[in-house]
Amino acid sequence: MTMLGFDSAIDVAFSTVRDTLKSSQQTITLVRDPTGQITAVLPKDALKDEEWDQLAHQLHSNLGQYSPGFERVLLRETDLIDPKDVMESEDRVSLGPSAWLVDRLLTNQDWLRDSPPKRVLPAVATAFSLKGGVGRSTALSVWAWHLAREGRKVLVMDLDLEAPGIGSLLLDELPDYGLVDWLIEGLVQDPPEPWEDFVIRSPVAQDESGQIEVMPAFGKKTRNYIAKVGRIYLPGVAGDGAEVGLSGRLRKLLDLLADRRESKLDAVLLDARAGLHDIGAAAVTQLGAEVFIFARDEPQSWEAFRLLFEHLARSRAVRFGMRDDDLRWRLKMVGAQMVKTESALRRWIDSSYKTWSALYDDEGETQATEMVRAQTFVADDENAPHFPLPVYAEPGIQGLGLTSPDNRPPWDVVQGAFGRFITAATARLLEGASTEQAELGEGLE
Repeated sequence: MTMLGFDSAIDVAFSTVRDTLKSSQQTITLVRDPTGQITAVLPKDALKDEEWDQLAHQLHSNLGQYSPGFERVLLRETDLIDPKDVMESEDRVSLGPSAWLVDRLLTNQDWLRDSPPKRVLPAVATAFSLKGGVGRSTALSVWAWHLAREGRKVLVMDLDLEAPGIGSLLLDELPDYGLVDWLIEGLVQDPPEPWEDFVIRSPVAQDESGQIEVMPAFGKKTRNYIAKVGRIYLPGVAGDGAEVGLSGRLRKLLDLLADRRESKLDAVLLDARAGLHDIGAAAVTQLGAEVFIFARDEPQSWEAFRLLFEHLARSRAVRFGMRDDDLRWRLKMVGAQMVKTESALRRWIDSSYKTWSALYDDEGETQATEMVRAQTFVADDENAPHFPLPVYAEPGIQGLGLTSPDNRPPWDVVQGAFGRFITAATARLLEGASTEQAELGEGLE
C-alpha cells in the first residue's frame, strides 16, 4: 500500500469531506499547519452529530500521519478560538467552488497573498531572479544611470541582504548605516532617523541632471551584520499592537519615502534577493512594484520558474481573466545575457512561453459567469509577460565599473547591451503602461 504523502493529503482531505456533504455548495475550509497536518473546518450545521463523528473518524483514518488527531481533524467554525483568523485570513486561497485552503507556512507566505495596487509616487520597480549571476544588479545600476541622465531622481535599494552587491557598483563610499539596520531598529521602535544616515548619493550621477541615491545593505558603522540578517524576518509590532512582517516594514519604508517632500523621488529601484525566499516574495507581490524577472535560457532556470508559477497561480492576486489589477500585468521577463541572433531569441521566447503556461489562464477553463473570459497570449505577443526585454551579452561591459568616469564604459557601449531593456522598463515604470518595443529582429546577426 502506498503511504499518503504531503502532495496528495489536501486532495484526500477535500474528497473525503466533499463526498460526505449532501450539498456541493457547503463551504469547506482546510487548514494545513507548518508540519503539513490538515484540519477541515465546516459550518456548525453542515452535518448531524452522528454524521460529524463518522466524518471525523474517516478523515483521521484517510489522512494517517497528516491528521492532527481525531479531536482536531474536523472542527466547526464556532469551535475556532478566532474564526476570523481562518475564515477571513489573508492567506485563504481558493481550492474551487466553496472550497478554501489556509496554508500556515513558516516562510514564503507572501507569494499567495493579495497584492496592493501599483505604486505611483514614487514609482517602484523590483529586479528579481531565481538564480544569481544573471546580471540583475548590473542592469539595475545602468538603469539608474539612464534615469539620472534623463534628469530623474532615483533611489536604489539593496534588498539582496544575504549577498549584497549593488552598493559596490554605484558607490565608492558607504553611508553610516544600511537597510539591514533600518529594518532591525524598526522591530522595536519607530523608524530610525535621520534618513541621511542610511542613504548616500552615488558619484555615477555627479555630472548628470538627475540624481541617484543608494540605500545599501549595510553601512560603514554597521555591526553584527549576520545577527541582524537572521532577525529581519521576525514580525514587529505596530503602534496599535498589530503584527507587522517584513513586507509590512518595507511598505512602511516606501510610504516614508513618498512623504519626503524634499526628496521628490521619481523612482525607487529594488534589487531583490535571488531565489524562492521571503524577500523575493515581498518585493514581487507586496510592494506595488513593476517586476522585472531576469533569466537566462537554461533548462534549470525554466524548471525553477515553472515551480514558482504553479504556486503563484493560486495567489489571491492572480484572477481568471486577468483584470487590470491582476499581478501578472506587472510581471515582465528580462532575457539576461542574450546572444544577438534570431535563433537565440526564438529559443528564449519558446521556453518562456511554455513555462508561463503554468501561470496563464487555461483557455478551456470555464468561469461561473459567462462575462469572464480567459486572457490568452500568443508566443510572439511583445506585450505579454513572458516576452523578454533583452539584455545582450557584450564584451565591452564585462567587469562593468560605474563609479569612476575613467573606467566607465562609453554610453554607446552601454546602450548596445542595455538600451532595449532600459527604454522599455522606463516606459512601463514611469508612463504607466507598456509601449511597443522596437522590432527585435533589427540588428540581429
